[in-house]
Amino acid sequence: MPARFGGACLGSLSSVAAKSIAIGCIACAVKPETDIRVRLPDAWSQRYLHFGGGGFDGSIPNLNSPVMNVGRNPIAYGYAVAGSNGGHRSADYPGASFAPDRALTLSYATAAIYDTDVVARAAIQTYYGNPAKYRYFAGCSNGGKNASVAAAVFIDDYDGIVGGDGVWGHSDDNMGGSEMSGMTAKWAVNVQATRAVPISSAKGAAVRAAQFAACDANDGLADGILSNPEACHFDPQVMLCPGASNNSCLTQAEIDTVKLLRSDLKDASGRVIGAQANASTTALSGGFVGMAFGVANYDLNTFDVNRDFPTLKTALDNIYSMSGELPGLTDYLHKGKKLIIYHGWDDMLVQPYVSTRTYAALQQSAGADASNARLYMFPGMGHCAGGVGPDQADLISAITAWVESGTAPGTLVSAKLSGVASPYKRPLCPYPQVPMYTGGPNTLFTSFTCRNVSQ
Repeated sequence: MPARFGGACLGSLSSVAAKSIAIGCIACAVKPETDIRVRLPDAWSQRYLHFGGGGFDGSIPNLNSPVMNVGRNPIAYGYAVAGSNGGHRSADYPGASFAPDRALTLSYATAAIYDTDVVARAAIQTYYGNPAKYRYFAGCSNGGKNASVAAAVFIDDYDGIVGGDGVWGHSDDNMGGSEMSGMTAKWAVNVQATRAVPISSAKGAAVRAAQFAACDANDGLADGILSNPEACHFDPQVMLCPGASNNSCLTQAEIDTVKLLRSDLKDASGRVIGAQANASTTALSGGFVGMAFGVANYDLNTFDVNRDFPTLKTALDNIYSMSGELPGLTDYLHKGKKLIIYHGWDDMLVQPYVSTRTYAALQQSAGADASNARLYMFPGMGHCAGGVGPDQADLISAITAWVESGTAPGTLVSAKLSGVASPYKRPLCPYPQVPMYTGGPNTLFTSFTCRNVSQ
């Protein structure tokens, strides 16, 4: 391997035990500070799973329990699993403070994915004497963004990819503002808007309650979970205070701010460049703007869409390829490779319409080969997990069966396993189908069915 991988990177394979699973494990540092870990089960199924990171990375993710695996340790099922810290160590670079360093930012965007695979392939060949027969990638949040890069840039390195709550495409792909540059601009604008006219948590809760009162029962059951938000055409104008402002109503300025948050961001020509989104944290939006401008601390109060969006677009899309572009994603599907995208409808960080618009773009660009992609929208799920609705499903097994047996996934089982008095299960419907209540206990999978309904 190249010298930057270090002479001791694969010098030894230590034997460790995890839950009585016999495995080999290597830890490797790729210069300047990409930390990589590979775990290798003795009972190998010839499968390799690369697990993406989260947020601004900085540490290796938990390889024992990837997202959307219902708590099953993939190593126990014969997967060799690898992950990295995304190209930098959080102890040295907390948050997005690595932004001024172009090499570290490139590693965060794409290079750490490649480096991890180089190390993992060498470790697998050394440990087993053969390469992996089946190669997978899975991740959520930044790992979902990683998944878009894995599919579009490293097309030949994976057979099946699962990407959740991530960002996809480049601005020139015209995917309705689902790309990194557009979403970053939208986050920045939303931060500015809520600084100018703050929406209190009490008033935000009132808006949510009013929307649920209008739409919760559209799926046949008023249970605090919106199964089909696209069919909910709630107008926050009905929340206007008739007199003095209070926590159950909004002023016109507050309503205008809510409407801005819920609307797409457009450039001076009227083209959509950012999908409607909730107000992001300053750290999230400021971090990606900082990467584009090469600064550790970007003052979002100075951000101007018309002036600064071209820089975002050039840096995040073209220089760093922060998310995978549509032509590469299309080529991935044309080669017969499999892709599962998923998103929580209650995601407060990455707008769920990013995934629905990405899926729509793939339907147009890939033609018949778009059948190699599936989208699953989780009603009531927050960012990657949590929220009021079911937030677990075994998508790792689904992509494995699709790749290895040709069994295309249809309706799957989703579950709420924590945060509730009694765990329950519901159908996870392939988009655009949504779960509809048909009668019986609302904790049972059989009390719902997946249907196509009008938006």
